Amino acid sequence: MTHQTFDVLETKIDQIIQWVGKLRKENQELKSKNQELTSIITEKEKKIQVLTEEAEQSRVVQNEIAGFQDKQQRIRTKVENLLEKLQEFEKLE
Repeated sequence: MTHQTFDVLETKIDQIIQWVGKLRKENQELKSKNQELTSIITEKEKKIQVLTEEAEQSRVVQNEIAGFQDKQQRIRTKVENLLEKLQEFEKLE
């Protein structure tokens, strides 16, 4: 091999070493970013879980309110009927 061949080989090896160094640095940055995004995803999943539970509780409360409103309407109707009967009774006297 000639001296020039060794120079070319040395240059290529230096380039490969630099390239590997860049790739390692990029890999480390990507791992760090991946870890950061994984943490964000975990936090968002927790928030979603909390909001889902709150939505379910809200549906339960809405159903209870609807039940109370229905019961209130039935009571109101019964009271109105009783008042009408009392008024009719008073007319008879």
